[in-house]
Amino acid sequence: MRKISLWNVGLVAALWVFLVWDTPLWAHHGGVSLALGPGSPIEANYPLTLPQGGFVVSSRFEHVEWREWGRFEPENKDSFTFFNLGFSYGLTPWLMGSLFIPYNVKRQDTLGTLEGIGDVKLTFSLGFNYNPRKGLSLNSMEDTATTLEGTGTTYFAFIAGATFPTGKWKEKLRGEIDPGMQPGFGSPSFNVGFAAARQVWGPFSMTADVAYDVFTEREDFKFGNEFRFNVAGVYELWGKPEAFVNKIDGILELNLLNIARDEEFGERQDATGGTILYITPGLRFSFPSLQNMNLGVGVKLPIGKWLNERRDQQGAEGLEKFRVISTISIYF
Repeated sequence: MRKISLWNVGLVAALWVFLVWDTPLWAHHGGVSLALGPGSPIEANYPLTLPQGGFVVSSRFEHVEWREWGRFEPENKDSFTFFNLGFSYGLTPWLMGSLFIPYNVKRQDTLGTLEGIGDVKLTFSLGFNYNPRKGLSLNSMEDTATTLEGTGTTYFAFIAGATFPTGKWKEKLRGEIDPGMQPGFGSPSFNVGFAAARQVWGPFSMTADVAYDVFTEREDFKFGNEFRFNVAGVYELWGKPEAFVNKIDGILELNLLNIARDEEFGERQDATGGTILYITPGLRFSFPSLQNMNLGVGVKLPIGKWLNERRDQQGAEGLEKFRVISTISIYF
């Protein structure tokens, strides 16, 4: 692993300031994904693992503007902003560990703003692949932090992780506690997933992943479990190895999210839960001379929604105007 210089640390700090400075103050969920490096999507988890000893610092910024209606005034949720700082490390060529530290800001009409550190998330990714000539095997060094082009290999990963209740979850706005406005969930959650990626033809590759998140109860309240399915196409729009920006990828994703109803005292709650289909167009830029920096930007738009009580679910996923997402990763 390369030695981390003061220049490296300064660059990471500068990127953090760039992402959170002068932004608007930060349904209750912000996402993280293992989409690191050239050729990876924005939302879908990418199955490639890091080389043993490889270290990546990443950040993810997601801003949500909610649709507002007169019937909810003055309690419309205005906007949420989620920022995640991530650290990923190649434990072996086939096992990668990642730690994500979130900071969340949630604004609600005239009632005020809640913000703070969210729930820290720890994940592990077990990477393996299938090659017609070699069969099925765990990732070796030559399979890590690579591109899919010309390999004829399909890459897979089993992903598992948990969040820890490090965020505030009992803050009041006008004397009331709204669980969906809290920076944290108040109890651990657990997630499992599976991801796959393969070059389809020439500069075009596809990635798909499926994931399930289970939330645990605290003080007789439980958030609804979540099921996700993402499929993404990535097309190399431009490439020139010697250029400052040596690769630009175009990305188009479909993101399906199903959320179960929240529960309180064992009873399923009205005005919670449903299924949403999003489309996420985006671009990814690679800067090899800047510590192999990679920048992804995308806009996530709801194109189909089947909420349980849509009229009463202002501030729920699927009823946003849009989500703007940016990701940055730096390899050391």
